[in-house]
Amino acid sequence: MIAFPAYAQDNSRPSEMPEAAPMPVDDTIMSEGEAAMTEDETVEVNPDEMADSLNSSQQLQQTFTLKRTINGEVVETEKRTVTYSRDMPYRETEAGRTTLERLKASFDGEALTRTEAFEEAKLDFVVADLDRNDAMTAEEFARLVNSWRKNDARKADAPTDEIARQRQYDAFLEELDPSVAEMQTEAYAREKFAFMAGASEAMSLQDYIREYLLDFDSMDADKDSVLKGDELMRFRALNRGETLDM
Repeated sequence: MIAFPAYAQDNSRPSEMPEAAPMPVDDTIMSEGEAAMTEDETVEVNPDEMADSLNSSQQLQQTFTLKRTINGEVVETEKRTVTYSRDMPYRETEAGRTTLERLKASFDGEALTRTEAFEEAKLDFVVADLDRNDAMTAEEFARLVNSWRKNDARKADAPTDEIARQRQYDAFLEELDPSVAEMQTEAYAREKFAFMAGASEAMSLQDYIREYLLDFDSMDADKDSVLKGDELMRFRALNRGETLDM
């Protein structure tokens, strides 16, 4: 599919300024199964050409088509438009991520398949098992969950404005006293670990994966093997040992 960037003019722009010619670009993003993208089919506007366009207009809009596929079947297609202005970055970020890659990462983060959850659980165990004894302890799990908090990971988009406002308030409290947030995170994590491990002091890889997927299945209300919106947010809360009273 081909997406054509559109140009939006600010009313304050002098009338004698020449219009910038539109630049065709193929901006199809394929989110294949577990979020793979066909890079060779994706072409982004050259930053220098974009700079010239922005110099001759107040804004530049670029529309991307994103597709989500599961087991080779397209289950969702969506168009999203990015609006560039003179004062916002349009080149790659310091981390080397282009506009396409940032948009794709956001799109992929809005849904989680059961296969992706399985891969997450395996990675969690490797990261948490610092002493490499093939067992995860409560201390190791608490450190893992705290790293999610510090890196702002495993947090789904808030499905309602009320939850978004609550998150802003929680972030404000954490900024005032980070130690309180860390203590609360550890308490939640240890309680979650005790629930998963039962009477055991440690969990094996198989145990952790089983408990992780049980959480996934319990949140998958429509049983489509994909978590989105409220389902995904609740699953991420379960990952951290939190509860959501809604």
